[in-house]
Amino acid sequence: MFFDYHIHSKFSTDSKMTLEEICEQSILIGLEEIAITDHHDIDYQDPSISFEIDRHLYLSTLEEFQAKYQGKLRIKKGLELGLQPHILDKCAEFAGDHFDFVLASFHTAQKKDLYTGKFFEGYTQWEAYREYLKEVHYCVERFDHFSVVGHLDVIRRYGDFPVIPDLMDDSDCRDLIEEILKILVEKGKGLEVNTSGYHYGNRKDPLPSRAILRLYRELGGEILTTGSDSHYKDQLGYKFKETHEMLKDLGFKYLTTFEKGKPIFHKIK
Repeated sequence: MFFDYHIHSKFSTDSKMTLEEICEQSILIGLEEIAITDHHDIDYQDPSISFEIDRHLYLSTLEEFQAKYQGKLRIKKGLELGLQPHILDKCAEFAGDHFDFVLASFHTAQKKDLYTGKFFEGYTQWEAYREYLKEVHYCVERFDHFSVVGHLDVIRRYGDFPVIPDLMDDSDCRDLIEEILKILVEKGKGLEVNTSGYHYGNRKDPLPSRAILRLYRELGGEILTTGSDSHYKDQLGYKFKETHEMLKDLGFKYLTTFEKGKPIFHKIK
């Protein structure tokens, strides 16, 4: 029972994988269901790169592959939607009810790119983490057109710091995270467990960390998706078996897939 709900195809500027490569590799490694979640980041802060997609072409292409692989692989129409406070209305309009599944992700903060490090300028490490979480809180409180928050503590990937702590180690960050998680639970939204986290930081945790996942469970959170954040075919389904065991150890009983925006629960085996 493996579902990869964070995959990037050539529709994303930062991936060269074809949909056929994704589907064939998914079948080969035993994935039962996938969601293609290409980037749509309106007003992305690096003008040299466009992370916006043609929605009609994207959806029609995914529908072609759904038909092509019917009976072999379940393919869901997903989207990774980059949220920023000043574009929430545009994001809602783009997402609408067109997708099975929408990841709400944060690749910028305060209109500055996390990847390039621009956002960190002028802040200490913990100040940057707090400011990032404030923006996440602002957006999830006001935005509803999404299924789960993607890689909640993704900021741990970025910044030139010698030590990458767990955001829960700081009391202010912990308070912000708790408020974010409470909003998700109240709204019936969920969290992505992004296994690309095993490539970063302490390499022992996904994104978000075990500590964040534990708190989410304590607050009544149940909706979880697993995603590899694949940009290359050898990343598909990365460390899913180990992740399932970790989630069971934390007390989670179900993983979630989505159909037309509605969660479907599957018992973790």
